[in-house]
Amino acid sequence: MLLGLNWGEWASITTIIVFMTGVVSLLFKYIVFGPFQDDIKDLNKNFKTLNDNLREIRISITELDKRVDEHDRRLDRHHERIKELHNKIWGGSY
Repeated sequence: MLLGLNWGEWASITTIIVFMTGVVSLLFKYIVFGPFQDDIKDLNKNFKTLNDNLREIRISITELDKRVDEHDRRLDRHHERIKELHNKIWGGSY
C-alpha cells in the first residue's frame, strides 16, 4: 500500500495516465500538426532549392570576378600601349 492505494490501483492509475498521454500525443500529431506537415515538407524543399541557387550564384560571382580581373589587366596593358604610342607620336608626357 502506498498513500492508501494498493499496487493494483496504482497500476491502473499509471495505465490510464499513459493511455491518456498517448491519446493526447496522437491528437496533436494528426489533428494539430498533420495539416502543417505538407507545408513543412514544401518549405524544406524550397530551402534546399534556395541553397542550391545561392551556391550557383556564388560560383557565378567567383567566375565573374576572375573575368573582371582579366579585363582589368588587359585594360591596363592597353592603357600602357596608348601612352607609349602617344609618347612616340607627340613626344612628352601623356
